[in-house]
Amino acid sequence: MLWLGAGIPVIGAVLTAVALQLLGLAGESEPNPASDKAGVSSGSPSAAPFVVTARQENEAGCTALPRQVSSPEDRAELVTGGDVSAVIRRNQGARVGELNIGLTLEGGPASLTITSIEIDPKSPRAAEPLAGTLVCEPGAGGEDKIQLFADLDSLEPAFRTGRHTTQKYFKDKVITLDPGEQVNLSATFLAEKGSREFGLLIRYVRNGEDGTVPVPAPRGGRYAVTGFAERYGAVYEGSAGGVYRRLDDPRPCPWLPASRGC
Repeated sequence: MLWLGAGIPVIGAVLTAVALQLLGLAGESEPNPASDKAGVSSGSPSAAPFVVTARQENEAGCTALPRQVSSPEDRAELVTGGDVSAVIRRNQGARVGELNIGLTLEGGPASLTITSIEIDPKSPRAAEPLAGTLVCEPGAGGEDKIQLFADLDSLEPAFRTGRHTTQKYFKDKVITLDPGEQVNLSATFLAEKGSREFGLLIRYVRNGEDGTVPVPAPRGGRYAVTGFAERYGAVYEGSAGGVYRRLDDPRPCPWLPASRGC
């Protein structure tokens, strides 16, 4: 499922679900190096209708890799507090449970209307949860946000108005974007049963013409989320100093929801 929060009020408060650096462990927001290309319209390639930047907002949590980390270089990065985000990107990791993505839209030369933000799954259905290596950083607090939800375990995930509703958010709401205006969105994608990689696509109308803008994932990563596996090939737990230690127990017991406790 996916939860979206909007950072500022707009006519249709905004996207929740998704978008992924996917998987740096760092919770710090960073500009998307590809964002300068994200505002190119499919209908008007000569003029960018707006710019969209994506960043990962996870402050703490777990990331799962499809295989057990095996190279000496990757293991050294984990246990010495090196570039853990790079290890995750190289090994195609996915955020576990939920992926929080912040989006910033900046208006271009003319006003336009965002009619939808669509989720484009890379597979027709969710696969088994990733179970190679689990990497969990220390906990941290967060701020309350307006929420939208999307279930990435479903066949056709879409943004909803609540966790337990089937009402689609963009069925009745839109987002207006004036020249130079900035709109901040927060999207949360949730998965409990399987793993899913996906893309994000913004649809808009400008001067009566439809257009689309893809949303590149932040920091060269990907949009992906996975549920917890029953056990992993290896489990690493982080400390406040950025160093990770391998645990003896291959189960994700400390991070499971109460309903799934070991």
